[in-house]
Amino acid sequence: MHRIEALLHQKKILLCLGGGGVGKTTVSAALALAAALRGRKVALLTIDPAKRLKDALGMPDLASEPTRVAIDGLGGNGELSAMMLDAKRTFDQLVARFAPSLEAAERILGNRLYQYASGALAGSQEYMALEKLYEIATADAYDLLIIDTPPTHHALDFLDAPRRMIDLLGSRALAFLQRPSLALLGVGSRIVQAALETILRALERFTGMKLLAEVADFIGGFEGMVEGFQSRADAVRRLLRDPGTAALLVTSAEPLTIEETIAFYGELDRAGLCVGGIVMNRTVPEALIGRLRRRANAIPPETRRKLREARRELEALADRDRRMAANLRAAAYGLPIAMVPSFARDVASLEALRDIAEVFAPGLSRRRKVVPLRGGAGEPG
Repeated sequence: MHRIEALLHQKKILLCLGGGGVGKTTVSAALALAAALRGRKVALLTIDPAKRLKDALGMPDLASEPTRVAIDGLGGNGELSAMMLDAKRTFDQLVARFAPSLEAAERILGNRLYQYASGALAGSQEYMALEKLYEIATADAYDLLIIDTPPTHHALDFLDAPRRMIDLLGSRALAFLQRPSLALLGVGSRIVQAALETILRALERFTGMKLLAEVADFIGGFEGMVEGFQSRADAVRRLLRDPGTAALLVTSAEPLTIEETIAFYGELDRAGLCVGGIVMNRTVPEALIGRLRRRANAIPPETRRKLREARRELEALADRDRRMAANLRAAAYGLPIAMVPSFARDVASLEALRDIAEVFAPGLSRRRKVVPLRGGAGEPG
């Protein structure tokens, strides 16, 4: 069995990690399809798929809860469900779960600062992706959960999101926001503190906003919830380090992206997380070069010259792909690497997505062929 395919059979959670522009979202969907066609019940959580990928899944409007994808016509006896992360809704559900009362939850959810921060706060998308991961994984309704993570320059930016959010919610800076005059304690006199309060109250009257009241209500609402958030963050951390969880690093063959991927591997290894393999996307198909060689004698001389030039360029790119794969293997201690070729068509149908899934689980397609090189397999992301 192909070593990437073995992960699809053995693991409960696969995290697809990588920088932007490497086709991570499409690779995640192809992995999920491969596992489903091999008989597993799979849930795919994606972050922001391109329209053509949503069309490929038969779901122009992906919901925030798992929805079945119609894969019956592709063979196999598994199931595939897909969903798109709704960070705001997931944050709302988390507040409702940990608020000390229904009234407290409604006060926070109705606060204008919360309504902004829950969607725009740094790290909130990553945190909510992990929260959704935990929710689906612990419901135990699927054999395998595949997560398409947000693009990042550091692998641990995603995995550390719960800790960063907890640090923010429990920080003394928020106490100062709840009562700004605390910032001057020990520095100025009561007269200075009173002057600050007067200025802020004047600002409220000028802007027409109950600024201090809304800030205090927003911060105060979370005071009794930090412990619940902390408990959930600890549970997520344990789940990420469970033997049933593995990361897959998605990269292109570009040298700078390879360096970033090697750095990702080092971060994850030092953090004690299992890295199950690497997917190198948009590589040059070796069979295509052979096809160009065989056809060279059957075309006019002028066209033959241009074909030779194109073949030499492709051979140079193929050589680069091999060298980059060798660098990855050396740096990642022989981890399995799946080489996904560039395809002639965009991923706008389940059949096109199956062509990529074939790389991870050979034999899925009734037909196996290398199509002419054009563009890449997958959208940026």
